[in-house]
Amino acid sequence: MFLSMQTAFAACKQSFAAQQKKVATISKKRVVKSKKRTYRKASARKYSHRELNAIMRILERKFLSEDKTPALRNVVGFGMGSNSIDVALRWNTKEKQLEFRRQIYNSPAIRFEGKLDPIIDNREGVSTYQGISLKAEKPSYPLGTTEIRFTITNHSGEEFVYGEAYSITAQGADGNWFVVPTDCSFTAIGHVLSDGQSGTITAHLFPDILPNKPGVYRFFYEDNIDGNKVLLMATFELRETKSENCRFYGVTL
Repeated sequence: MFLSMQTAFAACKQSFAAQQKKVATISKKRVVKSKKRTYRKASARKYSHRELNAIMRILERKFLSEDKTPALRNVVGFGMGSNSIDVALRWNTKEKQLEFRRQIYNSPAIRFEGKLDPIIDNREGVSTYQGISLKAEKPSYPLGTTEIRFTITNHSGEEFVYGEAYSITAQGADGNWFVVPTDCSFTAIGHVLSDGQSGTITAHLFPDILPNKPGVYRFFYEDNIDGNKVLLMATFELRETKSENCRFYGVTL
């Protein structure tokens, strides 16, 4: 696999095997209902290692290019399956899959991994637990913000080790909270905090992939504290600035 589809992404997506089974079932139904044989040919085709490897090389060149379009930035990783090229998207919708095929590469060998977004996550956490606390550096940020820092503080009376994995949710129009596209791979490293020390977790938003909307967001950091699985949560707000509001209505300042 060229780019690893790591733990945080895998945790919120269903197994690709289940997704393939679903696709295969849909393909069979379409073959029965249609006189066309395109679905049968596409699903039955066996790709050689050479063909799949050629697609991998093309995707690698595009991904490593300096000109990162929103479509490329939406790609988390890709790898060679037994008879497919498996692609993981940061924001995985039918529209984004079509965008990938139109702007990056289109082949029947391409298969998209995981559940379709939005993924509902109505969980709530706590801001502090046994002396370990979490908060955003500022309560609010401009709507176009792409990077937000969170402070984790240790007043537990002993050393605390924390990592970098996190998730962020926003509230949809239906009232449900859903996972927004953020970083999907994290360095497996532990940061040690002595009692009384603070550390930083840096989170990223991708408004060029999914536009930020005004409102309150939830930031989650999950860890094991004294043998208990704890979900720490901090909230922050994205606010529309005057210039952003004018751009929205087509006014140039």
